[in-house]
Amino acid sequence: MDGWVLDAACGTGSMIGQLERVHFRGRLIVIDASKKMVGKAWERARRTGLEARAVLADVSRLPLKTEALQGILCVFSITTVSRPEESVSEFGRTLSPGGRLIVLDSQRPRGTPARLIYPLLVPISRIFCHTHIDRDIEAILEAGQRELTREGRTSFMGGMVGLHDYRKLPANRRM
Repeated sequence: MDGWVLDAACGTGSMIGQLERVHFRGRLIVIDASKKMVGKAWERARRTGLEARAVLADVSRLPLKTEALQGILCVFSITTVSRPEESVSEFGRTLSPGGRLIVLDSQRPRGTPARLIYPLLVPISRIFCHTHIDRDIEAILEAGQRELTREGRTSFMGGMVGLHDYRKLPANRRM
């Protein structure tokens, strides 16, 4: 992979360790609205030897050129960012045609028993984690349909976590 990959709302950069485990050798941009988090992610990336850039910015206003990215990883971030719809729109803008958006995040479970404990987790997650696990991740992602097409979706942890895989269509195939 020779293009740039974005770790959106990277936090401390915990995904960098996972990228290293799968022998990722591409170029990485870590971006977060917190200076402290960007600093931690940058240090983690530097230790791995990856070619990386650190950017202090809000993912709803990415300071990147249109179609500059080959991939975007967004891990437990749609439920934490202040403007998730705008963030997904920016992901669509900055992905190059054929580029991939991978989102791993909380979601409303469909099966039992997770569905029974989920209503208890929503207020707890807001108070202690400052997250909105009750956001409709699929609806937020589907808002970007004119540029992105779904490649796959997988659920984990009784349906409380979803992995969403999207690809940016070439301009002549967008609706």
